Amino acid sequence: GSAPDIACMGVANPSGLLLAGAEMLAHVGQGGVAARVRNAWLKTIEDGIHTGDIFDPAVSREQVGTRAFADAVIARLGQVPTGFPVAVAGTGSALVLAEPAPRPRQTKTMDGIDIFLDWDGAYRDPDALAAMLLRASHADFTLEMITNRGVKVWPGGMAETTRTDHWRCRFKLAQGVSGNAAAMAAQCRAIAASGLDVIKIEGLYSFDGKAGYSMGQGQ
Repeated sequence: GSAPDIACMGVANPSGLLLAGAEMLAHVGQGGVAARVRNAWLKTIEDGIHTGDIFDPAVSREQVGTRAFADAVIARLGQVPTGFPVAVAGTGSALVLAEPAPRPRQTKTMDGIDIFLDWDGAYRDPDALAAMLLRASHADFTLEMITNRGVKVWPGGMAETTRTDHWRCRFKLAQGVSGNAAAMAAQCRAIAASGLDVIKIEGLYSFDGKAGYSMGQGQ
């Protein structure tokens, strides 16, 4: 359907079809069977048996194709995951997940803020927008990047990039500064006071030192 370029190559991830089948089983009153299939699938994922689309050398143990992944799920029928919530048969046609075992809370730290703007001035020139943002930057933050339609346009963007009136402006905390909600609000107020239209903000946080947000193009 959505990936005709890999049809008949044996590399597709069959998880979507497999889980849809489990939902169908639950719908027709076979919740126990559905839970058994889903748990086998969860155990396969947990054991690091992954198709190429989700394979990550840091966490995966073996990269397999479509058939080998399905065989791995079959081999684990009757087993349950230990780190993921265990699927159990619910009442009627429901397939529910048991409560997962509690995990230690991760240390959450703020790295910065993404501020989204509606701006259509100066022929949508990112350099002009950057100049306005730099003048409005709060002392705790540094303007790191501006993207438009998911493409970096400042600094060092390409002139041929087609730009809309929707901009993401990434501000990172200055070195040695600890951020909080008050600092985020102060930065937003400074930008709003400059006349720019803030339409959304997203805090950028790390958890145990690992970024919990996506990197921008080129980062």
